[in-house]
Amino acid sequence: MKTYFSLIAIAVLLLTACQKVVDADTLLDTEEEIFITGYIAPQDTVLRVNVTRALPSIGTPLSVNDQEENEAQFLIRDALVSISDASGNTTDLTYDEESKTYLADAVSLPILTDQEYFLKVIVAGNEYNASCKIPQPITEINELITFNEDTFGNRLANINLSFEDLVGQRNFYVLGGRVSTVVQYEGEEPESFEFSLPFDSDTFLSDNLVDGGVLNGESETFISNDAAVSETEIMLQVANVEESLFQNLRATSTNADAEGNPFVEYAIAPNNFSEQGAIGVFAGYQLTEKVIQIEL
Repeated sequence: MKTYFSLIAIAVLLLTACQKVVDADTLLDTEEEIFITGYIAPQDTVLRVNVTRALPSIGTPLSVNDQEENEAQFLIRDALVSISDASGNTTDLTYDEESKTYLADAVSLPILTDQEYFLKVIVAGNEYNASCKIPQPITEINELITFNEDTFGNRLANINLSFEDLVGQRNFYVLGGRVSTVVQYEGEEPESFEFSLPFDSDTFLSDNLVDGGVLNGESETFISNDAAVSETEIMLQVANVEESLFQNLRATSTNADAEGNPFVEYAIAPNNFSEQGAIGVFAGYQLTEKVIQIEL
């Protein structure tokens, strides 16, 4: 099953490994760094790691006419990338030109709950390492959906998603989802449309106030009344993620919201690579999903 991590895609994302925060005073350093991200879960069908160059924004020449030339400055096609578990089982990831990422079939290294995994990346003879631990999944997603009409007669679904926090540990959750609609006009083949389900300020939740309580988030989506709509379903998603992934996704969201606003201080993304010269996040997560068919 293809995994969708629709979190701001998510997707994604806890501090079980050594973590350091990037110093804001170094953001304008002129030295090149290697930027690495990889998020793994038992639900993955493909293991995916991104390895690119993080070039300084000042002093890096970019072409106004050749976007492929600009992209080539950041791509690293010859890195050695591997993921291993605590028992020494290892899988090598190979560069995929289409996605510009390093990939491996997930069956080559089972990703299991509560297990630790290690990422090793070698670029130009330099080795960079990070580790993560796969958290537990939540047991169940509950929902309450009510329907209203707006002033134009459109049908709106108000969604209240809730779930029980896992007891006895610090947890970090990311909420998301998607809406899928099948439309079929007379004499034509059915066509599917899909869009994300935003939870806005409820996207990022943690159990810092109570352990084992019920957490919830709210969203709203348009439900078409068109007679040509034959099917609509809502996919609700809750990801239990490591703290580093949680911080990374939240920083990305915060910075996207602040784009163009000179009065907002940008969030600094986390980094859990142990060696100098690399920045990024290698983290684990668990994705729980629930599909609701909407009566039309």
